[in-house]
Parts: sequence; C-alpha cells; structure tokens
Amino acid sequence: MTNQLKLSEQQSFKAPAIVSIALFLGVIAISFGAIFIRWSEYELSPIATVFNRFWLGSVVFGLWHSGLTIRQWFWDDKSVQQEPYTRQDFLLLLGAGTFFATSLVLVAWSLTQTSVAISSLLHNLSPIFTSLGAWLLFSVGFNRQFLIGMALAIGGAIVIELEQLGGAPNNLLGDVAAIISAVFLAAYLLVVEQLRTKFSPITIQLWICAIATVVLFPIVLLSGDKFFPSTFGGWLAVICFSLVCQVLGHGLLIYSLEKLSSVVVSLFHLLEPVFAGVFAFVIFWEKLSFSHWVGFAVVLIGLYLVVSSQAAVHSSLNQLERN
Repeated sequence: MTNQLKLSEQQSFKAPAIVSIALFLGVIAISFGAIFIRWSEYELSPIATVFNRFWLGSVVFGLWHSGLTIRQWFWDDKSVQQEPYTRQDFLLLLGAGTFFATSLVLVAWSLTQTSVAISSLLHNLSPIFTSLGAWLLFSVGFNRQFLIGMALAIGGAIVIELEQLGGAPNNLLGDVAAIISAVFLAAYLLVVEQLRTKFSPITIQLWICAIATVVLFPIVLLSGDKFFPSTFGGWLAVICFSLVCQVLGHGLLIYSLEKLSSVVVSLFHLLEPVFAGVFAFVIFWEKLSFSHWVGFAVVLIGLYLVVSSQAAVHSSLNQLERN
C-alpha cells in the first residue's frame, strides 16, 4: 500500500513536469511568429498574414479530425470519442475563436500605432487579467509562492523591455489596444481551459481556426489588403507560420491546459519575447543586451516557483482524496 502511495505521488509530480516541458516547447514554437510575420511582410500586412495562419490551420485540423473520424467508423476505434455538443459548448467555442482573433488583431494594430517595446510590455500583462478572471469567475485562490512567482515572472518581462522603453514613441490609442489585446488573450485562455475538460486539442483547434478565419475575413476585406501571397517565398512564410505557431505551438499550449491552469499558461507566454529576441539574434543578428539575459533568468525563476506551487497543490489534493 505504501509503495502504491509513493508511486501515485511520483506520478502527480511527474505529470506537471511533462506538461510544463510541452508548454515550454509550445512557447518556443509560438515565438517564431515575429520571424514569420517579418518574413511575410514583404507581400502581406500583419492582419492578412494572421488570416492565412488561421485558414491554413483550419485545413490541417479539418483533415486531421476527418481522419480520426474515418478511423473510428471503419476500425471501431474507441480511443476517438464523439462528444455531444451543447449550447454552452458552442458559445464557449465561438468565444474562444473570437477572443483569440480579436487579441491578435488588436496587438497587430497596436504595433502600427506605438513602439514594439510598449506594445509587447502591455500585451504581456495578460497573466494579471487571467488571474483576476480566475478569481472573479471561478473563485480560484493563489498561495504566497504562486503570487511571488507571478510577480517575478512579470517583473522579468518588464526588465526585458526596459531598455527599449526609454524614449520609445507611444500613442495612447495604440497603448490601449495593446492592453485590451491582453484582456482578450486572458479571456481566450480561460475559455479554452473550460473546453479542455470535455474536448480534445484537435477539436478545439479546428473550431478556433475556423471561427477566427470567419472573424478576420471581413477585416482584411475592409482594409483593402491583399489576401494571399503571390510568390513561393510568401507562401512558404505563411505555411510555416501556421504549422509552427498555430498547429504545433498552440496545439501544445491547449494540450497543457488539461493539467495546468490558464494563469500558469499565460505566465509561460512571458517567455515569448525572450525566445523571439534569441531567434532574431540568430537569424537577423539583432543584438541582445545584458538586461535581456537578466530578465530571462528572473522569468525562469518565477515560472519555477509557479509550477512547483501548482505541483504541491495537486499533491495535497491527491492526499486529501485518498484520506
């Protein structure tokens, strides 16, 4: 009996660690987004690039979901479950796709109105709104270690952008758009966390990509931007953008929401500008300052405290259930 309890405790600690690694890899994949947008901007606007990301993602997940359905029909595969949709499910799926598309549109527009540093800093305040939403809507409490880790992670993200903030041009409307984009990102994560209790990442991704495509279509149309690239390099950029950032990156992010809370996932998003800076250095030879590395270290320390706090909570809950 004692050996079984020890094994159960080891598994409870191991599960968050594996999911954290998956989330870490997902954030790395998402961080390539700035590179792909810069690559595609020779032909497309940022919003048109995001539109291509979603419709291509809809095709990928549509084929994937259809393949799983066909396998269930012909081979009676019990691993593929058909979940009945309720009215609440449709509303949550519609909300997730709309919130995510709106967040990306707002942050893309804010980049045209204010500096990259200010836009990134304000957009990365989403953990605050995610924590507030979890507390207000679901009565989620946070222990002292979690709050200290969150403060360190957000502080580290501010340090990363601190050097670029001095004398950076800003516009009030652009700043407000960046803050609102953080609110919509927080809402998206909270909704997807609820959807993960019932649906698989593939199903959620299919709905999100399809809804976001519908939301973005009239925006691109009204803006007068070109919808699709016209060269091989342009198509390669948007295809890589969709496969790496949406299929792989957000696929791992949504997968992790089964074990980790939306607040923890939003905090991992703070690593995105760090990885983006590293990739920009490797690909475009953009210089990384000392403050970038200090901020990176502080963010990692904060995330370690947050994840270990979550693991301790899961372990305590398991012990209470056994008793």
